[in-house]
Amino acid sequence: MNIVIDVKNKKFETVEGDFFPLSWGVYIHHRYETWKYPPYHERNILTFGRGILPVIGGNRLIFTFRSPLWDGFYFSAMGGAGYTFKFTGLRNVAIVGRCDKPSLLVIEGDGEGIKLDFIDMESYLEGYTSIYHLNQYILELFGERNYRALLVGPAGINTNMGAIFSQSVKNGKLLEGSEDWAGRGGPGSVLFRAHNILGVVYYGEGLKEELKRERELSRRLRKIVEEYYKKPYIEVILEHTRKYRYNEETGTGGTFGNNYLYLLDTTPIFNWRMPYIPKDVRMEFHRRIVKYLVERFNREAIEPRNWTTCGEPCPVQCKKYRRGLKVDYEPYEAGGPLLGIFDIYAIDKVVHTIDSLGFDAIECGNLIAWVFELLHVGLLKPKEVGIDKPVFEISQYRDEEEMLRNSQYNGELAVKLAEIVAFRKNEMGRILGLGIRRASRILNKRFKDRIKDEKRFNDYGVYVPFGEEGGISPTMYWAIGNFIPYLIQGRYLTYYKAGVFPEPEELARLSVERVIEEITLDNVGLCRFHRGWCAPILDTLVREVTGEDIKEISRKLIRDIWLYDRKLGGYPPYIESERVKDLIVRGAEDFGNEKWASYFKREGEDRLKEYIERVLEEYSRLLGIDWRMEGEL
Repeated sequence: MNIVIDVKNKKFETVEGDFFPLSWGVYIHHRYETWKYPPYHERNILTFGRGILPVIGGNRLIFTFRSPLWDGFYFSAMGGAGYTFKFTGLRNVAIVGRCDKPSLLVIEGDGEGIKLDFIDMESYLEGYTSIYHLNQYILELFGERNYRALLVGPAGINTNMGAIFSQSVKNGKLLEGSEDWAGRGGPGSVLFRAHNILGVVYYGEGLKEELKRERELSRRLRKIVEEYYKKPYIEVILEHTRKYRYNEETGTGGTFGNNYLYLLDTTPIFNWRMPYIPKDVRMEFHRRIVKYLVERFNREAIEPRNWTTCGEPCPVQCKKYRRGLKVDYEPYEAGGPLLGIFDIYAIDKVVHTIDSLGFDAIECGNLIAWVFELLHVGLLKPKEVGIDKPVFEISQYRDEEEMLRNSQYNGELAVKLAEIVAFRKNEMGRILGLGIRRASRILNKRFKDRIKDEKRFNDYGVYVPFGEEGGISPTMYWAIGNFIPYLIQGRYLTYYKAGVFPEPEELARLSVERVIEEITLDNVGLCRFHRGWCAPILDTLVREVTGEDIKEISRKLIRDIWLYDRKLGGYPPYIESERVKDLIVRGAEDFGNEKWASYFKREGEDRLKEYIERVLEEYSRLLGIDWRMEGEL
């Protein structure tokens, strides 16, 4: 069952049809022509829907919206939240209109139909400071039910970087470590600022016949998996998810422990200044990361087996937590080494603050890193920002004592800056809340007298631009594919392997493979940590459930997203940031591509533009779309 909820008039209509969750979002956005409206217009519909495969890992909740950051069509995923959602009897939801007062939207499936309720939150907002406080408040209201809540924090109220938060509830208690986020692109900002909805709470009894049908389907799909692998179902899953559970070879688990061991000297540090830092110095910082981040994480999370799930029954238990905090690579990287913080205890405070404010942790950490460097080089003054200058000079990290002291100091500044932005405590906080690209344009004009040697505010920012105003931070990998202005960036819809420099056509080919794989996983609502075992038989599983060809659906989906972005005037601009250009150009030399390194050295930016143009030319050809750069260098 699919519904469109008009939160202005507090009613809903049913939409007939069987939809994959991402296909549902694209369908709704085209049907309502949301490209005609700005991101915070009440007609910028936010959709969410659950996966179509009743398998372990198949309970993602997929959100779609026009992003206030990227400015084009965007989607984000949340682990586990689809498991509880199925008991409402719903498959997909779309939210349109603007509630007259800030409210909680409550969706109940009583086994016969859908009931809506709206709880006025206007008075609650007067002292609202933490998404965790709201989470506890909702537990007190609904703790006796098997519910799940999707919540917006202060950052979603005041900035373009608001995420949607959710935590699993078990036996009337919040399940420690199970929290999950739909963060990328600012879905929390859209939910509140376009629709005046502070959160969505859902629960239900389930439709008995529907649940019975899903159980039978689950048994059939399990049999397909076992026949293909000639092994028991759970054994197959555990073998292919070793990195996320526990890897005996590395002695750690989850993205946090394993990614740092793989990334080595390519780990982003000091606002992506790796191209200017000698390799041996970067390796020294990596050794400290292992000692003060990974080893502490192993002692406090891995060894005591503080592992849990995102909320669905799953043997992988990818969520690792310690000291009451869930620890994943990207939030801790963006709130840690990227900010010159190399002590996990200092990072704890930063990430917990960013999360409690309801930010997308990647976007917020990347923004803070940019501001730290602007303060470091003098383009911004401490009084204007509201914090002191950070320690961002690498020579001041000579020994471990200095490193730990500076980490604590920078951590305190990061916490303060996150609060300034989330609550718009000053004019700079308001500007920064727009995101790096938009903020840099304002600052370039406001402080044009400070710009010297043609180095502007945006030249220190690491973001991928989209159209006239959009831009988003890449994921936390020094990967060439992360910096190309593809149809959607900021997620894993690119070739994001760090430390390699492919030929342009090869990068396009590898990126297209990843685009199709990732968009397919989201469209069936499957956790990407399960892609290893599921990918070889995904076509078979989908056909068993729907009778449809998932490859054709994915190709159509990509084309529909492209058509949407074209209708709103979106296009891939050339790179605007000197830092991003250097990450690509110096990456050729650092990663051993001598041919392109010599091209860049001899011919400079002309060759860089050629490289990107060739990538996008092949990318367009392989996807059957026209996504080539417009404008001049």
